[in-house]
Amino acid sequence: MDFFQTLKLLGFPVDEARQEYHSVLNKDNLFAWQEKKRLQLVDFHMKNNPFYRELTKGWDGNWEHLPIITKQDLQGNHRQKIPSVCKSKLFISQTSGSSGQPFVFAKDRLTHTLIWLNVAKHYLRSGVSLNDFQARFYGIPLNGSRFWKEKIKDLISHRKRFNVFNLDDDALQKWLNQFKRHSFRYLYGYTNSLLAFARYLIQKDIILREVCPTLKSCIVTAEVCTERDKVLLETGFGVPVFNEYGASEVCVIGFGESGKWLVSDELVYLEVVDEQGKLLPDRHSGRLLCTLLHNEGTPIIRYEVGDEASILHEGGRTYIKELRGRLSDSVVLPSGKKVPGLTFYYVVQKVINDNPGIKEYKVVVKNNHDFDIQIVSEEELTRDLKRALNLAVEKYLEPGLTVTVTRIPQIDRTGAGKFKNFEKL
Repeated sequence: MDFFQTLKLLGFPVDEARQEYHSVLNKDNLFAWQEKKRLQLVDFHMKNNPFYRELTKGWDGNWEHLPIITKQDLQGNHRQKIPSVCKSKLFISQTSGSSGQPFVFAKDRLTHTLIWLNVAKHYLRSGVSLNDFQARFYGIPLNGSRFWKEKIKDLISHRKRFNVFNLDDDALQKWLNQFKRHSFRYLYGYTNSLLAFARYLIQKDIILREVCPTLKSCIVTAEVCTERDKVLLETGFGVPVFNEYGASEVCVIGFGESGKWLVSDELVYLEVVDEQGKLLPDRHSGRLLCTLLHNEGTPIIRYEVGDEASILHEGGRTYIKELRGRLSDSVVLPSGKKVPGLTFYYVVQKVINDNPGIKEYKVVVKNNHDFDIQIVSEEELTRDLKRALNLAVEKYLEPGLTVTVTRIPQIDRTGAGKFKNFEKL
């Protein structure tokens, strides 16, 4: 069954959402529409949401003086943070908790439907639709009602899920066998799991599209995908790779290729601010704020998603130019130099990718001068590899840091099946 027909049967206002979405797409000036829409949203929540009314008490009418909402603000009883009046039933969900600050959030059903219409529009750019057969490399609860809920969603959404908790060679060969048997249209999932699969294929001198000719593209999400990662994925899979950036409590915020993501201006208004909350100009990196423009559930208004980024306004659209990862991952080195966690990813990446026997890696920060690079490898780590990693850290960060390189059997994942390449103890 068509994806949106299913949504309609489940009670979501598909026809109304299509009308609203196309109305927004046809606006002559999206930015002017956003300015009007965001103020209407604030007005709605001030009138109908006691939580937001208390949060904005004393507001002077200047948009930039509205409070920045954090994950901590939204934790606790979610029902106390939604409007007393809502035009439609609410869709309730929960963040993954990968930031360490999980919370329950609510979206009205119109907003939820608009989000899926927007996903469909983005996916068309990669040559696929929501009705196409998806190879899904994503976590799943291992038991209980949430497990069966995800299995039903997989069935309805025409997708087959691959177990990302096991990445040994036998498991990767089983993945490959699935592509020999099924006519998948696209791959979707965690960057690190897909990278492990691509490395395995390259080692075997196999191009996935030659095994599964129906493949059109690969969409990565949830974890960092650099330009070098993209090249590796495209080499192993033989199809173009697109990067999806978003947050479950917001929407798919941006979609595209590394270095330039088209922002979902139809749904979300973005700002970048400094540590004091002052608005930064285009191309300057800072704290990314999101306003979900239609949502009459949880107030996602000037919401700090937790990432550092820079944006660009060009040709009547917004683009994310740079994503630097979680703000909480920044490290101040002994010299006083502050570096985002993503820096370590770039530092280690080239050395790791030049060694095909390495499957995965992780940088663990013990303190500001002591780092442990953990590596999952088929073979013992050589002195040359360890030396190369130490030299890379010294070159790109600063000399005098203590770097240990450790071989481990596997990298622990979250309950959702994903992990970060960088972790602070």
